[in-house]
Amino acid sequence: MPSVQQRETEKMGTVYEVENDSGVKLVTSPEGARLLDWIVPIDGGRDLVVGYDTIAGHQKARYYGATIGPVAGRIAGTRFTIDGKEYQTEDNDNGNTLHGGFKGLDTDTWKAETFETETAAGVIYRTERKDGDSGFPGNVSYTVTYTLENDDSFTITYDATTDQPTLYNPTNHGYFNLTGDTRNPIDDHMVQINAEYVAETNPDVTTTGKKQPVADTKFDFRVARKMGTTLLDDPFLLDHTQDWDLKVTSPDEKVSITVTTDRPAVVIYTTRDGEEGAPMKTGPFANHGGMAIETQGVPGTEKYPQFGEILLRPEKPFHSVTRYRVFY
Repeated sequence: MPSVQQRETEKMGTVYEVENDSGVKLVTSPEGARLLDWIVPIDGGRDLVVGYDTIAGHQKARYYGATIGPVAGRIAGTRFTIDGKEYQTEDNDNGNTLHGGFKGLDTDTWKAETFETETAAGVIYRTERKDGDSGFPGNVSYTVTYTLENDDSFTITYDATTDQPTLYNPTNHGYFNLTGDTRNPIDDHMVQINAEYVAETNPDVTTTGKKQPVADTKFDFRVARKMGTTLLDDPFLLDHTQDWDLKVTSPDEKVSITVTTDRPAVVIYTTRDGEEGAPMKTGPFANHGGMAIETQGVPGTEKYPQFGEILLRPEKPFHSVTRYRVFY
């Protein structure tokens, strides 16, 4: 039977460790409702999640493994309109609002509640925001649930309610390196993304409202291929026509993961020389040492209705599930 326990650690503070019957472990933190570790029982325990060596490092860097919101990605020009009323958010990214502003959901210490069943165990995290916080309207209650199951999958479930119309486009900003050692680059990881298009972006990484075919571009991962030295910070528009949306396999082929989501997009970000040398769990971070897999609504959807909708209204609570599964 899967189990979950709260532990106090020297480097990471309070953590919640969930383990299933196969010995797969998931470790999360209330600081940012953050994913810290995903450990599979090979090679003495291989941790697939990229992260800093202390919780203070995580908090300073902010986004690694954290729950991102209220709006993941960039709100161009720090302005948006709902029902004819304009709202202004914070400029924390060269004229844009990135990942919710200076005090996004990643900066909250979330309240935690654990649960166990016959086939799964996990942690429910909760936090709240008041009307006007960081420029966003509405008194909003947010819930993020991590559930580890006996089939070696875990889900992140997002729920939210509000008392007035607002924006909500969450993601988990988990970074992965399936070698278990971030001193290794991800160049030899095999990657497949079931997406025919990406959302076109401007030089400042805001979206243009247009979509671009992946065929014959660096974005073409429709058939599994090595990541190589490809640098990405781009929203892939998912087809949702297969059993999973994205698959990554380690260079030694001992581990692969699939990601399946009900969200319309996944932003893939690959780390680069700016992150090189950071103090990670397994030593100094390699150049191109990790890839973020951020399932979400398409960034810029608040301005481009062709991408869908990221409005949260009182009469329609938010609910979304992303499933990660490991094969080893």
